[in-house]
Order: sequence, then structure tokens, then C-alpha cells
Amino acid sequence: MTLLESIQQFTITLQPLYDAREAAAIAKRYHAFLTGLDDWALPLHYDDALTEAQLTQCRRDLPLLQESRPLQYVTGEADFYGLSFKVTPEVLIPRPETEELVAMVVERANCWVRPSIWDVGTGSGCIAIAVAKALPNSEVYATDRSAGALRIANENAERHYVRIHYALHDMFDTTLPFPPGDFHIIVSNPPYIPASDKAIMHPNVVRHEPHAALFVPDNDMLCCYKALAKLAAQLLSDDGILMVETYHGFHKELAEVFAAQGLSNTQSLQDINGRDRFMIATR
Repeated sequence: MTLLESIQQFTITLQPLYDAREAAAIAKRYHAFLTGLDDWALPLHYDDALTEAQLTQCRRDLPLLQESRPLQYVTGEADFYGLSFKVTPEVLIPRPETEELVAMVVERANCWVRPSIWDVGTGSGCIAIAVAKALPNSEVYATDRSAGALRIANENAERHYVRIHYALHDMFDTTLPFPPGDFHIIVSNPPYIPASDKAIMHPNVVRHEPHAALFVPDNDMLCCYKALAKLAAQLLSDDGILMVETYHGFHKELAEVFAAQGLSNTQSLQDINGRDRFMIATR
């Protein structure tokens, strides 16, 4: 079987789960991983025959994709901020929107010579590691309540040769994970999707990604932001910044949560698609 024939087979097989364009994109990304080719180079090798080992891997992986398992969990790899991260079902798959949050952190951290940055709910470590790579003079801390997630985050830090101060910690725990000190930036992409939204989300998310990293109760959708605001009020330096990714539609209420903890200069920021996605506030 040639590379093109295999891509076509994957595309047709996945169309019941995805629209034609997305099915084709997943098929191509999978085969780029399979062959080690860059996306742009795939068409140059469409007539190449796949090896027996590659065909065996295809036969193993296609049924997993048919189960709506995300491509990143099948390959074990996800791209984020120009870096490749190991991902497993223990961690959330990094999203492109979160790259924008990293860019905001990097831009604002340049105000300090040696910025101290804490990533709360680090998951795969993508935010903390991307920031550490972009800001080699920074001190980066990262926490998660999942020991499994921290194991993956540690592996990713080693992969990218950065030093991150990791600690097991739940943002709702009032016991601090690090010695008291002044953080210049606290950043987080916390769980924020209302649990009722599961009914309208794609099965590849609901069935396979960790619910604890995605969903919050409908009756307390701002619970994580309340916890983050308390941490920020305690641990940010004067003029330190809290920066968070959010769910669209409750920025007014979120500003009130931040104000209740003494945070000020709250700003609502949009993502590249024009949706309310981020909020920042100053201590």
C-alpha cells in the first residue's frame, strides 16, 4: 500500500466521526507522524510504499482513531508553542488558544529581570515549559493535583532541558506548595467548562480527555477562579499579575471575583478568533 492509499483509507474510515476536511487533516497528521515527514513533504512521497512495520502500526492505530480517541493520544505527541510534548490520557491535550496565553505571559514577564512565575494546574507542563524556554532567566514553578500529570510534566521538562520547580498541590488547598515568596506572575488554564456542556461536545473530548481538567459544576462555574484569586492575593508581588484562560460568557462575574480578593486593573482579552478567552488582573 502506498502512502497516499493509506491516507485515503484513514480519511474514509474517519468520516463518520468527523467532517471530510477534519478527517483528511487527521489522516495526514497521523501519516506525518508515522513516516517522520514534515507536513509539506508528504505529497512528495505519496507514491512511496509503506513498510511492513508501518502497515502493522496503521492496523493497530486506525481502530483507536475509530473509537474517537484523539490523534495526540494515539501518537503520544502534541505540538505546542513550537515544541513537542508527550501526552497521555492523564493530561489535557494542549490547545492553540493556550499558546496565546503563553505569549501574553512572556510579553509581560519582560518587565522583570528575573521573573518568578507559577503555573497552577500544569497538566502536561506545556505552559510552564514553553515559558521557561522563552524566558531562560525566569524561575518557573508548576503544580497539579494529579501525580500522574506531574510525572508527564517532569518527562516533558527533561525532554526540553528546562528546570521547573514541581509540586503536588490542589489549588483549593490552603496549605501552600512552596515557601512564601513573591510571584511576579501566576498563570493558569484551569477547568472551566460547565458540566452540562458534555452533551454538546465531541466524543473525542468527553470520552478520552481527563474530566477533572475540563469540567466544573454548573452551580459553581467560577470555583477554580475563586481559588486562584485567593492564591494571587496571598502570593503575588506588588504589581504582580494573575493571568488565566477562561470560558466565554462570564467575564463580568469573574471580574467581581477578582475584585473581591483585592485584585485590580482587570482586563478581558480576546483570542485570535475574537472570543473572550483570557483575563488578567493585578495585585
